[in-house]
Amino acid sequence: IVSRFIIGFASGFSSVLVPIYLGEQAPPSLRGMLGTITQFALVVGILVADLFAFPFAEEGKWRVLFAVTPIVAIIQLLMSPFLLESPRWLLGRDPKSLKARYIIKSLRGLRYDHEVETEVGHFMMGGAAQQQEQTSQLGVLSEMLRKRETRILLISSFILQMGQQFSGINAVFYYSTSFFEGVIDNPLVGTTIVGAVNVVAKGLS
Repeated sequence: IVSRFIIGFASGFSSVLVPIYLGEQAPPSLRGMLGTITQFALVVGILVADLFAFPFAEEGKWRVLFAVTPIVAIIQLLMSPFLLESPRWLLGRDPKSLKARYIIKSLRGLRYDHEVETEVGHFMMGGAAQQQEQTSQLGVLSEMLRKRETRILLISSFILQMGQQFSGINAVFYYSTSFFEGVIDNPLVGTTIVGAVNVVAKGLS
């Protein structure tokens, strides 16, 4: 139970931090695409886990299947020193940070200092705009509710999220193997089909 709690906490932690980290590292033209790829990678990971279950979901091999999680975690820890710090975070702490400028120059492939300073200005403006938005979130929400066009979009997004939760799709993913027992010969096939449909749907969306 403790191990499952740790894995669940780490999964939730990474699913929030990774898109933020990628968004701060990527140029504006690629941020949307990288955010989408992050979600796509999650559903692909679920499908890969389903496929791993076929050779290892047996009485004498289930420990091998469980060992995949710490192996992947160890690989990630070994690779973590190669991750670059977020230039936006560094500039938020020190607008004159030389390390942030070096990282920006490396990430963007810039050659001249004035190009780097232009990119630094974009980061600083983005950070200032985000702080301003955070201080007036209630005002923005009330304004969205007042305007008919944005109110419809806001309510629609709430309904879509609520519909996703109430549809029971989470139960299907967590207990799909139990659902398919007695329906098809191998419940793992049903679980894998659900994962494949999820990947296709996410790719089309």
